[in-house]
Parts: sequence; C-alpha cells; structure tokens
Amino acid sequence: MIRMDLKKKLKYEILFWKRENFTVKREVWDWIVSFLVAAAVYFILMPFVLGTSAPAVVVSSCSEAGHLNIGDVVINQGTPISEVNAPEVNISSLNYITPIFENNKVVAINFSGNIVYRNESSDIVTYLAVPSRAQIIHRVFAKVNYNGQTFLITQGDANPFPDQMWIQNGRGGWCFDDNNGLCISTLVNQKMFLGKKIGPQIPIVGHVKLFFCDVMPFCDGHSNLGTGYEYKLWC
Repeated sequence: MIRMDLKKKLKYEILFWKRENFTVKREVWDWIVSFLVAAAVYFILMPFVLGTSAPAVVVSSCSEAGHLNIGDVVINQGTPISEVNAPEVNISSLNYITPIFENNKVVAINFSGNIVYRNESSDIVTYLAVPSRAQIIHRVFAKVNYNGQTFLITQGDANPFPDQMWIQNGRGGWCFDDNNGLCISTLVNQKMFLGKKIGPQIPIVGHVKLFFCDVMPFCDGHSNLGTGYEYKLWC
C-alpha cells in the first residue's frame, strides 16, 4: 500500500514538473538559446579555428557531380593560396595559353609548351567569383605563378571547361584578368580565395539551407552557379 502511494506521488510530481517547466515560453527560450549558440559557433568559433570567413559552405549545383552532391556541406580551411595542392606552373605572360580538349572537355592546358593535366587529387576550393561575388566550389586545375603572385585556374569536375574560359558560337577565349560576362570568374587570387576543402563532406544537411534559400528570394545561400535557385534533391 505504501509502495503504491509512493508510485502515485512520484508520477504526480513528474507530471506536475513537466507541466510547470515545459511551457511555450520555456520552449521558445530554448530555441533562442540554441540558435544563438549555433550562430556563435558558425560566425565566431569556426572562422577563428579554421582561419576563413566561410568555414562551412553548401553545394547547390552538380558541377562537382561524382565528388560532391547537392546538399553536401563542405568544411573549408583558410590557407595562403600558395599552399593549395595542384599542378604548378611558372609563366611570364598570359598569352599563348591553349586548352587541350578530349571528348569536348578540357583535360589539359598548354602553357607555352608546359602542359598541365587536370588532376582529381588536386584541392577543391571555395572562392568569390569576379565580378559576380558568388561563392564557387570547384577543383583547382592549375596553380599559376605570374608577375610575383599566385593565381588559380579552377574547373568543376563535371564542367566541360575551366571557370576562366568561355566558348560561344564556335569561338572561345580566357577571362584571366577581365571577365566579359561569359566566364564564371577571372583568375582566383588570394583576395578572392576563401579556403580549401578539408575532410569528408557532410551529406544532406545542407538541404535545410537550400530549401529556405529557394523559398526566400533575398537569400543568396547557393554556393555554386548553375541552379537558378531551382530546388533539387540530387544530381
């Protein structure tokens, strides 16, 4: 009898505690605290630890299909651009640089006799395109030392030619230092460079951001060009 009374009393006290503590006000406060903690981690802690203003970016197109998928979250490490892993070439001029095609895709670049082949072991980097300022997540095709500076030529693994190249109506050219609007970007310099991918990507999680960026026209959350804010689940 005493044991049953204790059980009833304990059950009543648990129900009373739940009713008193898990109120709407408490629930809203918990959400606010969780949001503030997450914001502090993303905007303060991660940039400090990883050395970049873009420590985590979301893949939103299929330009890296086969390696990255829509909704993947890529973790970036900020580094000097000279420390990016990619085939390296020294040049004295931006002239006489010729793409080499195979099956309608650029697989190598001839730098005045020095041929550099696209290498899938090169780093995947995030940078701000010029002039659009869009965040691009593509692999480095070549690291170019020119005029005392280091630049990157980049290309999405699923794209037919580099970001700094254009082809239209049977004609083509490079956007090394000036973008005519037909290229994704000019050569990537240190100021444009946001970081290189480290560790494995986190799948699916980025769909939360992409969904809200799709329904909110003021959101610029897409990290790659090519989707036009069309929400897609998979490549």
